Amino acid sequence: MRSVKVISAAIIMLLLLTLGSCAQAPKEKSAPVTRYTDLPLSGEGVAIGSHDDEYGFHIVNRVEFTHPQDYQPKHVAHSYQTLQTDRQKAIYDKVLDACYCFSDEKVEGDTTYKMRPVILDGTDCTPKEAEAAIIAAFDDHPAIFWMDYLFDIDYEYDNGSHITKLVLHSEYTAAGVVKMMQEIDDALAAFYREMPKELSAYEREVYVYKYIIDHCVYDENILDDTEYEDSHPSLFNLYGVMVDHVAVCEGYAYSFDYLCSELGIDTVCVSGTAVIEEDGAEMTDTLHLWNAVELDGEWYMADVTWDDPDDEEEIGDAFVYLNITDQVMALDHTTDKTYAQITDDEYGLLECYINNYLPPTCTATDYCYYLREGIRMSSPDVDVLCDGIVRAAEKRSAALMINVGSDTTPQALCDSLFDGDQPYYQAMDQANTVLADAPLDADADTVYYSYDDRGLIVFEMPYR
Repeated sequence: MRSVKVISAAIIMLLLLTLGSCAQAPKEKSAPVTRYTDLPLSGEGVAIGSHDDEYGFHIVNRVEFTHPQDYQPKHVAHSYQTLQTDRQKAIYDKVLDACYCFSDEKVEGDTTYKMRPVILDGTDCTPKEAEAAIIAAFDDHPAIFWMDYLFDIDYEYDNGSHITKLVLHSEYTAAGVVKMMQEIDDALAAFYREMPKELSAYEREVYVYKYIIDHCVYDENILDDTEYEDSHPSLFNLYGVMVDHVAVCEGYAYSFDYLCSELGIDTVCVSGTAVIEEDGAEMTDTLHLWNAVELDGEWYMADVTWDDPDDEEEIGDAFVYLNITDQVMALDHTTDKTYAQITDDEYGLLECYINNYLPPTCTATDYCYYLREGIRMSSPDVDVLCDGIVRAAEKRSAALMINVGSDTTPQALCDSLFDGDQPYYQAMDQANTVLADAPLDADADTVYYSYDDRGLIVFEMPYR
């Protein structure tokens, strides 16, 4: 008698990161503050490197990383478009200049380095207003991988006039960033060389999704050590995914955003909380970052982190969070409000940065991965199941997805597949007669997930 192994559908993925803004109370100083002009920076397309300016800052050249000529990049400044005041837009623009200007001075009591200050006239800029603009700049530019999301804000005098000074933090020195830029560019070039040509937008998205999952490992060390993130900043950025191949949800989401945008797909990051299950006890309010993607004019939710198996027993290629609706995502994800939506009191309670931009409602299902790639079946049908097994095997997929009709449940259908003449094994044997070299082990234990909340069954393909 062949045995069946059922695995719980709950994906255990502990997530990360508690960050916020560091603000100082308004204060007055009589000492003059140096005003840094908008110094010219090297243009795009120049060699990766750096030079020093007259103030002693190290200026890292702005470069365009390697990207494929076959596709036109689509980097949409969604967060910039949400900024409500001219002051915020000015901060955004100044941040994009200042973040290429590095100091050798470390932030007091921290492992990060100060960057060229952003100077604003007056003192009516609040920490909330500044943070929204800074986060908007970083969200719209995921290739700026070196930035920490904390910043210092000082209200000072300059020759009798009030000013606001924002000091950004870099995780690395200028020399470190230059070296990492080159390594990222090499990794991107290799990624694009390996990517098949003439892919549709959906196929490009799936390729990026699968690449990140196949090449990156979630670093669970961050769950047990609150200081671990300070010594491993690359976990949260493009470098961690493309070079180190180790990251946490921020690294996954920002890398997915960057790669998809480079391949002509409009993508944004979405912050919020997620529900996790650990040892049977439900936990909530776990900080998390995921994505929203636009395909053919419709938006979808996607969570690369939660589709990356964190256990050898979990089924690979079961992308149950790829291109799903808001309603399905809301089963275990809660989206944060935006900076424009929260009150000043709510801002004071934030544990982490939140959203500037939220995509339109995600209701489309045309590109939902498990609906598009799986088969539909309401009752045992050996021929339909055989066709699905053959399709999955020809792609060498680790998973077979079955979308269950509304007149039954996933568990009821599973039970019927192993009752009586055991249609599941009939289909497996039949598929082996169609496939070259009979690659399936029809006697292996059967492993599957049953997702009752979305009418889905995911079987592990039993390759020899």
